[in-house]
Amino acid sequence: MRCPSCDFAWVPEGVLRMDSGVSIYEDATRALFDDFADYYRDASADDAAQAKLDWVTRFASGGRLLDVGANYGHFIRSATSRFEAIGIELSPQAVAWVQTHVPAPIQQASIEDEREEFAGRFNAITMFDVIEHLENPRAALQQCHRYLVADGHLFLSTPDTGSAVPRLLGRSWYHYDLEQHISLFSASNLQLLLEQCGFTVIERRTFGRRYRFSYVDRRLRDLGRESALFRAVHLAAFPLRLFPEWHIPLNLGDVIGLVVRAS
Repeated sequence: MRCPSCDFAWVPEGVLRMDSGVSIYEDATRALFDDFADYYRDASADDAAQAKLDWVTRFASGGRLLDVGANYGHFIRSATSRFEAIGIELSPQAVAWVQTHVPAPIQQASIEDEREEFAGRFNAITMFDVIEHLENPRAALQQCHRYLVADGHLFLSTPDTGSAVPRLLGRSWYHYDLEQHISLFSASNLQLLLEQCGFTVIERRTFGRRYRFSYVDRRLRDLGRESALFRAVHLAAFPLRLFPEWHIPLNLGDVIGLVVRAS
């Protein structure tokens, strides 16, 4: 669905749910992220986390930080060097992996949970690649506002439907994932929502990262099942399969980053 006024796009059915009724993120029996270990647990994820931390510390230096949607803990592990930091993550699988493999403070929880002890506690909150997975992004942003100290900062990233790449690719845009990406914003309508939730936008930018060739090859193959364009690109990218451990840096300008201040 797409709003004709502001162009916000959403999936009314919400995140894909299992037969048990829990979301794919909450299901402890499904190895949700294992098929993408060369993305989520690759060394390039540490590089991306460090780049984000450098960005965060331009605006917030020290104090308490909450990382929402901490995933495999790459960012929260880096953030503990400069902040009193804690991460929350919905996936029990990801939390268990972090607690076993990464020395990072993480709890299984959702930003949709009400945590009275978090109210007015944090100098900074980060939500990297999270808001597109939320059924009620407005409520999540309002919760972040409650958790921040006065003049605290919120940092977030998310796919940008108003950028050039989705306009070029149309329905073949790789961020149109109807199982997981259920709230998709443009830079303009996300800024409007943030302002309605009591934030002032300080800076806007785009994000990229390094990708392992094995991950790029698999994504092209999967996208090619429904797109002739990506089938052709996958065939042309055959050399990637010869060097699966190599990486390529990509920033196509279709992932937006925003830093906002609680006003």
